Amino acid sequence: MSIKQRITSAYRYIEPNLFFIGLFGSIGFPAYYFIWTYLFPQPYENLPLRLVCAFLFLPFAIKSYMPSLFSRYKEKHFVFTICFSLPFFFCYMMIRNEWSVEWIMSFMAAIFLSIIIIYDWLLILIFTTIAASSASLLGYMAMGNIGIGFHSSYLIVFSFSYFTGVCFNYRNRIEIESKQLFSRSFSSGIAHEMRNPLSALYASQEVLLELLPENLTADPQQNRLISNAEIHKLRTIIKDNISIINNGHNTINLLLSSIDSQKISPQSFNNLSINDVIYNALNVYGYQQKSDRALVFFQINTDNQFFGNDILLRYVFFNLLKNSFYYKDKPNFKIIISVYSKKNETVISIKDYGKGIPSSSIKNIFTEYYTSGKENNTGLGLSFCKKVINAFSGTIECYSTENISTTFIIRLPMITSPIIDKIQYDLMSTKKILLLGDNRQILTDMNHLAFFYNFTFNNQKISSYNTINIEKNSYDCIIIDINEIDSELLVKIYNHIATTTIKIILIQHQHNAKKIILSKTHKPYLLNYNHIDTLQKKLITHIFTQRIATNIAQKTVHSNRAKIMIVDDNMSLRLYSGILLKNSGYDVVEADNGQTALDYLQETTVDLILMDSQMPIMSGIDATKEIRTNNKYKTHQHIPIICYSGSLDNTHKQELMSIGISDFLLKPSSKSTLLDIVNKWIE
Repeated sequence: MSIKQRITSAYRYIEPNLFFIGLFGSIGFPAYYFIWTYLFPQPYENLPLRLVCAFLFLPFAIKSYMPSLFSRYKEKHFVFTICFSLPFFFCYMMIRNEWSVEWIMSFMAAIFLSIIIIYDWLLILIFTTIAASSASLLGYMAMGNIGIGFHSSYLIVFSFSYFTGVCFNYRNRIEIESKQLFSRSFSSGIAHEMRNPLSALYASQEVLLELLPENLTADPQQNRLISNAEIHKLRTIIKDNISIINNGHNTINLLLSSIDSQKISPQSFNNLSINDVIYNALNVYGYQQKSDRALVFFQINTDNQFFGNDILLRYVFFNLLKNSFYYKDKPNFKIIISVYSKKNETVISIKDYGKGIPSSSIKNIFTEYYTSGKENNTGLGLSFCKKVINAFSGTIECYSTENISTTFIIRLPMITSPIIDKIQYDLMSTKKILLLGDNRQILTDMNHLAFFYNFTFNNQKISSYNTINIEKNSYDCIIIDINEIDSELLVKIYNHIATTTIKIILIQHQHNAKKIILSKTHKPYLLNYNHIDTLQKKLITHIFTQRIATNIAQKTVHSNRAKIMIVDDNMSLRLYSGILLKNSGYDVVEADNGQTALDYLQETTVDLILMDSQMPIMSGIDATKEIRTNNKYKTHQHIPIICYSGSLDNTHKQELMSIGISDFLLKPSSKSTLLDIVNKWIE
């Protein structure tokens, strides 16, 4: 783990307690000046230095009110503050006070505090060494002789304090991290097992689209079998199935990212219609009886937008509906859901005329593991609902009158509120944006926006456009200057990203505009560019607007008969991926585990391997190591090996590349993505 990763991990660990650390630091440093000056006078004090330390701690206490730009440097500020205000300050003051007992004890306390705040032993060692050396140098410059009052036995005491503190804290961290590792491993295992059937289903839908014609021929016999209208309906159903599968994978991604960050991750948040999410939740909820739907009444005054995740909000409604329907047998039972605006927020009221909740239980209903007498209830539902709404920067409250009704009030900030602006600003730093075109003014404006929001920005000329680079870099948004592109290439780009969730913005100049025919599909993405402000507004709005991926069948026939080996324990996935590759002109062989693949490679050659990372008998990782290092497979030691996996983060990718993986495919991959990766490595 690099130093930067260690700092990020340490900051994430202590972040929930930064408010208290900032409060004590900003008050304590100036307060102790008066204690050591007037109550227990010391030979040396330095108020300006204490005020600097207090000023450094202050952002911790008011971090919610700090400018958005500060978040870009929060980890660097954290490291410098702790290093400067604890080991450096206390070591310097100890030297200037000629190693007095009070300051020796204070320096030891500073060591313990540093260990508690920054649990990483290596960071503590580095920071303490740098801080103590700097303090000694500054003390030498001020005093000349820094050894007055020093005794070598102090080093034994300091070393003991450091090592015992690190050992105890390290033991606690090992236990915590082992639990976190178990959670991540367990969730990754579940995700892998969930992705396999979803990936097979996804691939089967791609195959159906591949085999099903766009339209019928003039053959009358064929027309008697199926009509054009039926073909259109079938293709629509298949595309809907693919959309459902994509939603399932989005849920898995949300689960993995949230567990990894130990909180609900905002990475999947978008601007969403409250009306659409609630209607969808009411329509897909699993009612025990069809008549139950008639017990739910939904009324909305204004369809506002909120910033969040539709899957999570749907879960909240599912949980509230489930709790309400528990008492549906009560006479005159009904559920009324109301949505209305109030100031800068949207209020959602969910009121049921059921049993109600005793007043003594109201204060505990959002507490984890608390139940109110219902059978088979874990007590996690409402507590998780609260976490979801809090992640949306909203609040949820409960009011109830026993034996009459229960009302849950959800308040969500509108997307124009300052708190949502700040969240979106922070999220922009995680985005990757590509500009296709070389207009100087647009390029200058995009560089300014990239600096302000800290997102990753790449520029590519239209003439050097390559779809493989788009897939490889996993862009969140592609901006195209349509003054420099023709209609045919525009359609090609759009078709290429149609099966992804990549956003697209088409920029048109007001002056000297090139005439290009845009279809109804493209027009919603058009921006009449005249100023950086219009570009900024369009970019922020568009990148946080949910876009449903659509599937477009493509024909990509490879001229030669290159041989591809698919190594995966999922038979359906091998079958369907093989059909797509065969229809595109490749020869395909299959293996159900790494050992079978190695046995085959000893007998014949292949041009590329699609390798699943997790398989029984021998994993794809172990098989790759054998291919790259064992002379028995020397004819294949340099062929491309594409890792086909359901969960890959950047750290994992780096590890896999170090053992010889050439590229990556995330399950499930669309036909276009699969073929682009294969075509990239087979020339």
